[in-house]
Amino acid sequence: MPIAAVPAYLGQHFEEASPGMRFGMYLPIWTDRSDQEREVREASRKKSPEANQLRDILGRNGMDAAIVHMKGRRNFAGLWEKNTHAAKKAWGEVAQLNAGDFERGKALVQRQQAIAAACPGIFSLNALATAPFTTGLGNEHPLENGFAFLWPYGLPYLPGSGVKGVVRRAAEELASGQWEEDRGWRGLDRPAYVLEVHSGKEKRRIELSVLDVLFGREPPEGDPDAVRGALSFWDVIPRIEGDSLLVEVMTPHQSHYYQQKKEGKSGDSDTPHDSGQPTPIFFLTVPPGSQFTFYVVCDTAHLNRLTENKLDGAPDLLAEEEGKRRWQQLLKAAFEHAFEWLGFGAKTAVGYGAMTRPTETQEAKVRTESTRTVQTVQEIWEKATLEYKPNTGELVASFQGHRTAPLRGGQAQACLRQLGEELSARLKKKKPLTVTAEVRRQGNLIELVGVKPCA
Repeated sequence: MPIAAVPAYLGQHFEEASPGMRFGMYLPIWTDRSDQEREVREASRKKSPEANQLRDILGRNGMDAAIVHMKGRRNFAGLWEKNTHAAKKAWGEVAQLNAGDFERGKALVQRQQAIAAACPGIFSLNALATAPFTTGLGNEHPLENGFAFLWPYGLPYLPGSGVKGVVRRAAEELASGQWEEDRGWRGLDRPAYVLEVHSGKEKRRIELSVLDVLFGREPPEGDPDAVRGALSFWDVIPRIEGDSLLVEVMTPHQSHYYQQKKEGKSGDSDTPHDSGQPTPIFFLTVPPGSQFTFYVVCDTAHLNRLTENKLDGAPDLLAEEEGKRRWQQLLKAAFEHAFEWLGFGAKTAVGYGAMTRPTETQEAKVRTESTRTVQTVQEIWEKATLEYKPNTGELVASFQGHRTAPLRGGQAQACLRQLGEELSARLKKKKPLTVTAEVRRQGNLIELVGVKPCA
């Protein structure tokens, strides 16, 4: 029978769990070892060519091999509960989002906004999904297709490495000159800078293009001179439209041809034809209308090192024009090309992952929501517990299940001085104190501002 892959004491109702946990560990569609062995034994007793093959594998290679064989065969009805009522119900439970999912998502977006505000010269760009977005389909999963969730939060996300790959591909296409509208990238795949590398007494010169400088040099086989690019791409947390994820379906009609196997229902032919049996395959997506904010950080010191020795006609990537650096203008152009022609995530060849720049009205809405979510609130925690870790020099306050971010260095010492020598000495001996703590809360970020002994 179907069971969730969790201890029994956690129960079987996980409505408040994240979608990642409901799709993974808490999914009520897993089968345990005894169920698998029972199904192998029952299937091997049947009178059919498939059962004969299964008995042969069981006798020669053992139970593990027989289970693997059955998992890969659709001939055995009911195996792993696919296409049953339990599987269909599982999809509905996975896709639905709860209030906690939205709160965690907002908190993650707000955290990125707060960090970005402290990064001078950071590049950011808002986008709106015009088609469903999906990623991580190749991950193993009992419902055929996996999905990429950001752990430990269990929320959908677009990995920064994936963003970098798509944007680099967009820049390469524009730089190649194959597009009539090159958006300022034409010819920037040719050498423009020279990087001198010293290895012992040996001195080598590496020629770099603008693409190499921004995204990194990927050397051909046998060439050891890889170079780190100046740009770092952050993971993207979508602000999901609506109250649930979407379940999409792809239905290949020629599986006998793709897998090159003869089936009676398909006329014992392994060539494609109209009598091929359709096989519905479901997978998760983020719905259209969801908002994505891309962040890219430039290591300007590294950029200066890479572009110090310019060849003739090499652009100055740090030159400012119309309030933006040259590297930012180029990056914006590459993103817009990716939105229009490439897409992000999986199944982009059939239209998934397509995005566009939001309108001015939509941009204003995003800015309004961002301003509202990053409000700072001052709080007083009466009878908070204060702890000090001498080995790391961290000072942490906790109150009613909440904890502050650790204070270190001079900030921690300044708080300790507010307690006086006697209480500070007691705290440094790993003896927690009950204090009145002043904290500053910004979303899920809680900072310790000051402390004083309880009256």
